[in-house]
Amino acid sequence: MLSKEDIEFMRKTRAEVVANRQSSITLIYEDGGEVDPITDEVIGGDEKPKPTVGVVTEISSQVKIDRYLENGIEVEKGDIWFSVAIGEVADIYENIKSVEYDGKSYEVISKDKKGIGERNRAEFVGRLIT
Repeated sequence: MLSKEDIEFMRKTRAEVVANRQSSITLIYEDGGEVDPITDEVIGGDEKPKPTVGVVTEISSQVKIDRYLENGIEVEKGDIWFSVAIGEVADIYENIKSVEYDGKSYEVISKDKKGIGERNRAEFVGRLIT
């Protein structure tokens, strides 16, 4: 069983493990606006940038099938995977729409909060916007 000390140790060592693997990225999130009562879409919100750092893995260069059908549903894999410290995105997590990395823009197609014992990072999959 994990103790509080174990969880604290993992939190501290994670910062050391990712320190030299991080790249500069800019998260784009929606700020403000009103929620449409029928569609639940945000109307009238502004997009705002949030420069930060994260561990980025380009996955489009891997030799794998990018799209396939599963039970009649088209499944797409992303072009990048990136991980950001949860403290950097806790206040905007639900509103993150895209990320800019290496001069390219990527639409966020999935996101998850991760961590053992406590949430310490958010992981995202992004699709290149063409």
